[in-house]
Amino acid sequence: MKAAALLVLGALGLVLLAAGAGLPLYGDPTAPASLHVSDDYVRGSMVDAHTPNIVTTMIADYRGFDTLGETMVVFSAGLACMLLLRTPERGRIPTLGRPKGNVITDIVTRAMIPVIQLFALYVVFHGHYSPGGGFQGGALIATTILLARMVLGFEHSQALFPTALGTPLGLAGVAIYAGVGFVALLFGGNALDYSYLPLGLPKDMLRNWGILFVEIGVAFGVMGTLVSIFDDLLTGGRRA
Repeated sequence: MKAAALLVLGALGLVLLAAGAGLPLYGDPTAPASLHVSDDYVRGSMVDAHTPNIVTTMIADYRGFDTLGETMVVFSAGLACMLLLRTPERGRIPTLGRPKGNVITDIVTRAMIPVIQLFALYVVFHGHYSPGGGFQGGALIATTILLARMVLGFEHSQALFPTALGTPLGLAGVAIYAGVGFVALLFGGNALDYSYLPLGLPKDMLRNWGILFVEIGVAFGVMGTLVSIFDDLLTGGRRA
């Protein structure tokens, strides 16, 4: 059986290599993917959504359903950790979540956290114009909470972000994203068609603001879920 398995794996490997040799070169402008909708994305970003960052327009507008699905996948991972790990039993916090008691690391951590969080907000709100967005900004904010958990200790870092808020914040992020799409649906458009948001602005600016709203939802969802997963894994689901 082992020999047969190795033979099948070898054959599949050869098939993959042969298929890979026929793929277009990286960045090839004549590749099928570049000839399908890419030109429309490039030409339409400013006209349709008043957004110079084409990637942001593509992810949060043209392919908004994909990004909503990705946000829900992230939240589902946090929900799975909650259902599998959380228990009413009380337990001790492991070494990773105990204060390090080092003055230098404490001071450096406390000084770094607000700077990183400020940069994270810039990443979220400047995603229309430069690389960034909700996923990146949410992950950066979550990183500051995780840093506080590991350096300042699980208990002391609760003042910065209570563990109980992780899952609700993640759910709120998904609700904000889906809610923007639902509002557009209520006002006569398709779901996630931001040009139907009732803000009294031109259509391109409505889509610009719609992108910002959903990016904020993504940031909340990613931040809350990542912190929730970390806390559940750190404590084994037990709350001290």
